[in-house]
Amino acid sequence: MKSVFEYDNYREYLKDKHDSGKRASFSWRAIALRAKISNPNFLRQVMLGERNLSEKKVVAVGMAIGLQGVELEFWILLVEYCQADTEAARKHYKQELGQIRGDVCPTVISEGLAEYYGHWYIPAIRELVTLYDFHDDYALLGKSLYPPISEPEAQYAVQVLSRYHFIQKDEFGRWVETHRALRSGCPKQRQTLIRYHRDMLGKASEVMLALDKNKRFVGGMTLGISKECFRKILAEAEKFKNRVATLALNDSKGDEVVHVALQIFPTGFSPGGSI
Repeated sequence: MKSVFEYDNYREYLKDKHDSGKRASFSWRAIALRAKISNPNFLRQVMLGERNLSEKKVVAVGMAIGLQGVELEFWILLVEYCQADTEAARKHYKQELGQIRGDVCPTVISEGLAEYYGHWYIPAIRELVTLYDFHDDYALLGKSLYPPISEPEAQYAVQVLSRYHFIQKDEFGRWVETHRALRSGCPKQRQTLIRYHRDMLGKASEVMLALDKNKRFVGGMTLGISKECFRKILAEAEKFKNRVATLALNDSKGDEVVHVALQIFPTGFSPGGSI
């Protein structure tokens, strides 16, 4: 089923979750039991619009249907948005939802994910070919990357992107993206994504030494926090990523390709705790 971020009505999401085919785990009774709601018919009434979720039940139900982190935060705001009784309140919650979701509706890669993330330069080429018309001069295209790649590598990248319809030529013969934004969304290809991110971390290490600090950003903090604070930081990181994507997609004067990455991971725990 669709991600919770693709919904504007929490009752529709609740219905789709119930109808997702996992009836044993997501029957109204099973969800109510996990949310500690005594009336097993209550959630069906909520789905039909006959009842509302109280402030106390919003989080419990969200967790009962498997939401956590930024998804749970989005769910809470979505409920508040749908149940708001004034236009001003609805406008406020809609803005909050937009900050998490952004204006970006990425398309999930269904085919070609292993090839797309197989080399660091293929996602970069996808962005680069839309910035200027390289007139099928693959040597020039390869030299336009940092660090440069060979002509055969540049040609291979365009072939992969074209084969899986990540880019296509418009009526003027220029390459354009077929989708504004892409996301992986495929747990079976986890190792491919891990290799890609490791490659990009290596690139970041090289750039840190090669480029002036005004042309790149590297920063970090080591913090002592609670698990609750950690979840909040992850939610803020997701918001930041969406805001950056929105800024980029609304930029009509692109002249360079950048890679944006943010790492958050545990480096220690108190006695009795675990990672």
